Amino acid sequence: MGQDLSSKLSNIVESLPFLASEVGIAALLIGVILIDLIFAKRNKKYLYAIVGIGLIGDVTYLSLLAEESVNKLMLFTLVQDNWSIKLRILSDVCVILLSIHLYFNSTNESSKTKLSGEGEWMTMALGLLIGAHVLTMANDFIVAILALELMSLPSYLLTAYKGDKKGVEASIKYFLFGAVATAITIYGMSIMYGLTSTIDLQGIASYNQPFSPLFITGAILVMMGFVFKLGGFPMHIWVPDVYQAAPIESVAFFSTLPKIGATVFLYRFLVETTLIENTYVNYFLLSTGVISMFIGNLAAIFQNGMRRLMGYSTIANAGLIVIALLNKDEIAANALFYFLWVYVIANYAMFYFIGEIEKEKGTDDLKQIEGLGWSNSAALWGPAVILAVVSLIGLPPLAGFTAKLLIFTSLWELYNANSNLIYIIVLFLGLLNTAISLVYYLKIPFFLYRRNVKGHIHLNIALSRFIVILGVFLVLTFLIPSLII
Repeated sequence: MGQDLSSKLSNIVESLPFLASEVGIAALLIGVILIDLIFAKRNKKYLYAIVGIGLIGDVTYLSLLAEESVNKLMLFTLVQDNWSIKLRILSDVCVILLSIHLYFNSTNESSKTKLSGEGEWMTMALGLLIGAHVLTMANDFIVAILALELMSLPSYLLTAYKGDKKGVEASIKYFLFGAVATAITIYGMSIMYGLTSTIDLQGIASYNQPFSPLFITGAILVMMGFVFKLGGFPMHIWVPDVYQAAPIESVAFFSTLPKIGATVFLYRFLVETTLIENTYVNYFLLSTGVISMFIGNLAAIFQNGMRRLMGYSTIANAGLIVIALLNKDEIAANALFYFLWVYVIANYAMFYFIGEIEKEKGTDDLKQIEGLGWSNSAALWGPAVILAVVSLIGLPPLAGFTAKLLIFTSLWELYNANSNLIYIIVLFLGLLNTAISLVYYLKIPFFLYRRNVKGHIHLNIALSRFIVILGVFLVLTFLIPSLII
């Protein structure tokens, strides 16, 4: 028994160097709390800068120094491969973009929605980031569900951060749906544990009755909590109301970061347990993906507010992510990774823009942006917003085109490998939904550059420059995909 305990402790100690990123973020979180308490009466917007600089350091470490491990870490509960390292970098980028958003909003004294509580913002953001990091490495159910909840709880709080009635109601709705989704997932995990007597993904793969109805039911239930984080059908109902009521910074943040961790774990779950080869699980994912795309794209057509439009866009994009999970070949992994990068960049460009419109106009209604593209101040940020919109549609010459092309190519390869007509049908429906998305996405450039109307607006200079940088990034990554992949 002593030797067994000694070997376990040895495994934990040997794993620590591979978790330097998470230890550093935890230290940064504690530092933020201490600074917030010690300098309680001072303006603490510099906390945003401290967090941003700290995470740039973490990105540098993960890019240059982090090493893959062929062994499972922390008693077989975590895995550090190239896939998890890359996605942790993207997770850090999400928080850096949030810090930029908050920093420049907090310096705008004329803003009617000026934010406070810098320490609380950064504490919750870093807590959510640690959850995302752990979920990208999770190799068993217990770690995965703990990481999922670590991401969820700050999201509920950030939804109600403004403290108004709509925000609180949306937060309660978000919490209730999240609690149900988590309960369903845990129930699915308990079923799979009961059948396999293990909670690690490789152990589940050794189950000798993978087509039993109970095993398939358990697998589908496990996926529900992570589909909830993606905002996909049937766990999508919370999305529009939360996007409408939460602070714009919160919406931009948890419309991107939680999706990264959820996508990685779902892919790892399907591949490592070999469920990706299960016909019935494939049909479930195909159905979820297609229905999500139709619900999101068709509902978005009727939206006049940019927040809800982006909310339904999220549901549609969740469908694309789910479909990309079906292929275990390298092209699918690259498609997911590339799509997530492009989605984060385009989404943040849009939410930077929407937030600035709300500050100036008091609403996110599309009519409020009529003719703004013709103003002198929009000479650079106006085209950058259009680049983000075109990328979200998936048209060249933007990175969104390459992302969708990779996903649809992975579907084509599945058809070639299996000769199953359903993959061709889903491919056609995906292309059809891309065409449908033109109807609502093009509302934004239509109003922004409406003829015979010239509006006036003064966007925050720094944020408008970041919108331009993000737009240029979408062009560069189309021309040079190796910048990401």
